Amino acid sequence: MSKMKKTKDNKGLDYYLNLPWTYTIETEIHEGSSYYIIRVNELPGICTDSESLDEGMSEIKSLIACAIEIYHEKGEPVPEPIDRDHFR
Repeated sequence: MSKMKKTKDNKGLDYYLNLPWTYTIETEIHEGSSYYIIRVNELPGICTDSESLDEGMSEIKSLIACAIEIYHEKGEPVPEPIDRDHFR
């Protein structure tokens, strides 16, 4: 993965990786084996499956980093999690 440049608003990869992303985690059973399907709610299309939750969360964090770089390469804004405190 290449080093991502900061955007006009000075947000680099570390900023995005430290946001409070939300996930949908489902458990599926296929041919007697269970596995997890993990999706990032704010990033459409970003999901993975894994036999262990720890491995799956590690994989999804790598995919988040890749997605952020793609958004930046295309000059598109990166969707960010909504601040839940804003709605209290």
